[in-house]
Amino acid sequence: MPEHLGMDDANTFEAAMRPDGFQYKRSANDYVMPAVTLRNQQAQKVNFAELMDYDGPVVLNFIFTSCATICPVMSATFGQTQEDLVAIDDSYMMVSISIDPEYDTPRRLREYAELHAARDNWVMLTGQFDDIFTVVRAFDAVYKGENKMYHRPLTFLRQGKDTPWLRLEGLLGSEELAEEYAALLRPEVN
Repeated sequence: MPEHLGMDDANTFEAAMRPDGFQYKRSANDYVMPAVTLRNQQAQKVNFAELMDYDGPVVLNFIFTSCATICPVMSATFGQTQEDLVAIDDSYMMVSISIDPEYDTPRRLREYAELHAARDNWVMLTGQFDDIFTVVRAFDAVYKGENKMYHRPLTFLRQGKDTPWLRLEGLLGSEELAEEYAALLRPEVN
């Protein structure tokens, strides 16, 4: 795996195998949610810490709309997985945070949401550069170097507001994301 994708061994307790033979890394982490003000795709102000106080399942990633590499794959996975997640537990919230806030205006995020058939519970966020990167740092999702093209393929899942986050590092398909979601919410079944 290329080093710029950040697939290191820090904090890793398990590697999961995808059907295509590739692996992604799983780790459990506690993150402190910063109380920064961002804007959603409807241009409404959102206090990030208050949003993350949601007491239900949360699925989160970092993307940017002009990305031509991993973001389209990650966003397509979110879009394709929505029906599967509803079948498991429909109380979830998806959150995609743009790491290119200068370009990704609320209007661009609305268009991106439409492109991926985002349901009402998929929140896309942008904001001031410093506020966005406060959130990126809070999730230990800082990419290597100065180029946003080298951000890591990270997906975060959380069962409820007082539970640890499951950090999935690597590209997942919709099947893997749905399986991880089901295992997180119903560990006794899996």
